[in-house]
Amino acid sequence: MASDDDVPHDPNGLEDPAEAPTLNTVEELRTGIIRTTQGQRNFTILLVGETGTGKTTLLSLIANILHGHSPMNYKTYNEEANEAGGSSKHSQTNDAKLYEFVSRNDITIRILDTPGLADTRGIAQDEMHKKSTIRVIQEKVTTVNAVIILANGTLPRLSVATDYALSTLCGIFPATLSNNIGFIFTNISDSLNSNFDPYSIPDTLRQSRQFFLDNPVALDKKRLLEEQNIRSMGTPIRSQITFLNGRKRQVENKHQDALAEFVEIFDWVDSLSPQPTEDILSLYEQTQQIEKNISDALATMNQIASKKATLVKIKKETDGTKLTIEQYKQYESTITQKVYKQTQTKAHNTLCSQPQCYSNCHKECTLAFSLDPDHLHKCKAFGKAEKCTQCKHSYKYHRHYNAKWELKDDKQVTVDRAAKAKYHNAVDEKEKQMLGMKELKANIDNMDKALAEATRQVGKLAEEYASLSLSGSFAGQVKKSVALLDQNLEAMRNNGTDADTIESMVKSLGRMKDKLELVERAAKQAQENTCHTRN
Repeated sequence: MASDDDVPHDPNGLEDPAEAPTLNTVEELRTGIIRTTQGQRNFTILLVGETGTGKTTLLSLIANILHGHSPMNYKTYNEEANEAGGSSKHSQTNDAKLYEFVSRNDITIRILDTPGLADTRGIAQDEMHKKSTIRVIQEKVTTVNAVIILANGTLPRLSVATDYALSTLCGIFPATLSNNIGFIFTNISDSLNSNFDPYSIPDTLRQSRQFFLDNPVALDKKRLLEEQNIRSMGTPIRSQITFLNGRKRQVENKHQDALAEFVEIFDWVDSLSPQPTEDILSLYEQTQQIEKNISDALATMNQIASKKATLVKIKKETDGTKLTIEQYKQYESTITQKVYKQTQTKAHNTLCSQPQCYSNCHKECTLAFSLDPDHLHKCKAFGKAEKCTQCKHSYKYHRHYNAKWELKDDKQVTVDRAAKAKYHNAVDEKEKQMLGMKELKANIDNMDKALAEATRQVGKLAEEYASLSLSGSFAGQVKKSVALLDQNLEAMRNNGTDADTIESMVKSLGRMKDKLELVERAAKQAQENTCHTRN
């Protein structure tokens, strides 16, 4: 039998009646009246979750409640122009949008509707969604009262996509925001109808408040479609009228249940201390810096690995006695090869993101900064063509960066002039051979040191970030991204997706696994350094 310590905390455990919330009531909420304490008149809520959990429908329900609407006069409040359409696995919200609703007694509720994460169009699409959310927060939101996370309550555990979405969100949420995060499990009306495993929630969110909602707005949409289909076939008969009336009662009952749940939700939101958003913005900037450092480190690793392979090949081809002057000249040319590195620029440039492509396709691009490849298709680098005139890659692989690729000298692997002079002065052929082999080994060692330093820098940044972030681990986020890409790839293979799309997904997965390997190695190295320092 599990001990009390083994059982997860139940955020919705039974309360003493004297301590139960009594601020709001179903009767008042039905008329659009919200009660608050301490003179609070304005609240801001971030609404987040995986694509397809019903964020947009929940937004409509909240708006209808605040306006005192019953199911018979429900209205749609989300902005249709902001809807993307397409598959339900694609985010139905194009950009983050801040909605503002005022209750019948002048309480303002601002709701930031964020684009759904785990979009099957790829990790890059999620990055655009995250950037959209951050931009709205930066421009319009100074404090947050609550973050409400939506999850499908009919599932026994968090899906891979939801787990990824939560990991992504925790990555930009500071630890100070943990008490202001709550879950709404959709498609169920109470915890008794849930088979959900609480252990599947990330540790950092396991103590969060939980609510349950079978959204009457969604049910009413189904009811209206059913009624439309019945009436399209002619005047309804008695049994059909009875069926439709029963559907109306079901929606009304679900509306009553929703009001009771929102009494709990609004009481909870009122009890929370507003949190400033500056830490969210700071963490987001840190993630972007880490991503840039990882990108630079991986580019350096690829180039160093190529050089190292060349040097190792030379070393294997020489047996210590057949090293000739011509072979040494080739080695000298190899180790003085330049390295591509990114340098910051004031203006943004159009660069290719294909691995090992270091083309500055259009410097100081005059288009507005964008991460959307379709927008960049208008860049002069393409001349209205599908492929870039500079690097010959598709416009889909191009992005705007405030940086450009430049060739830099690899100081780690230049030939020691003193050693070279000693080589030229050597008269003994054996001494020449031994000298060459020694320099070869020294240069390989230098490259290993350079790689270790790059890894150390990534580990240091990730460790600093983890100490402030709610997720507590940058590597954990990358691992969730790998799991999501794995799942999407398997789905593509099973549903007959074309070979080119599958190949593109395989490459994306490979790059993400390389990134995970680097981050995990960096984290392990940082931990070992910390232990060594303490000892």
